[in-house]
Amino acid sequence: RGEVGDPRTADDVVLCLFSVGITKGKWGTLLNALLDFKADYDRNAPLSEVLPGVVAAAPGRYAGMGLKDLADAMWAHMKKSRQGHWQAQAYAGLPTPEMTPRRAFQRLMAGAVEKVPLGEMANRVVAVGVIPYPPGIPIVMPGENVGGTDGPWLTYLRTLQEYGHLFPGFAKEVEGTEERDGVYHIYCMKP
Repeated sequence: RGEVGDPRTADDVVLCLFSVGITKGKWGTLLNALLDFKADYDRNAPLSEVLPGVVAAAPGRYAGMGLKDLADAMWAHMKKSRQGHWQAQAYAGLPTPEMTPRRAFQRLMAGAVEKVPLGEMANRVVAVGVIPYPPGIPIVMPGENVGGTDGPWLTYLRTLQEYGHLFPGFAKEVEGTEERDGVYHIYCMKP
């Protein structure tokens, strides 16, 4: 599992990895793209100009907004929801294992599981790993109990779900979940 406070896993950090053989031209292209983004942010470029696909997918949400408007709203929401805090808490501790991942997988294959909406998952044992991207590290493994409603794992998942609702097109990928009608559902062991 990831280190708490690891700067490579934060929402306000872009990690650029260069491999052997990277050319000045390639890293120059990256720098130019970042400078273009900064210029678009500073002038509050219309989203219809810089992110037309996002606007087309959710015109009611993004109509008339600029890039700075959107970025500032995203940042304010992340602070208000304490998304970073809950991410750190979710990775700071370990959920209670109730069975091995192998046994959880066997029960999944045998159909001894059910898809449970996020709001009903308190104290349930998951049958699949739950992996938010970023950082791409499981917060809960198969066979682990997700804990109480106000615990770090479910609270973090609720903040991610809410973020996706508020900012269509920017939802976090959370492997192990299926979103139905705006609600995460996760395979859990049948009681």
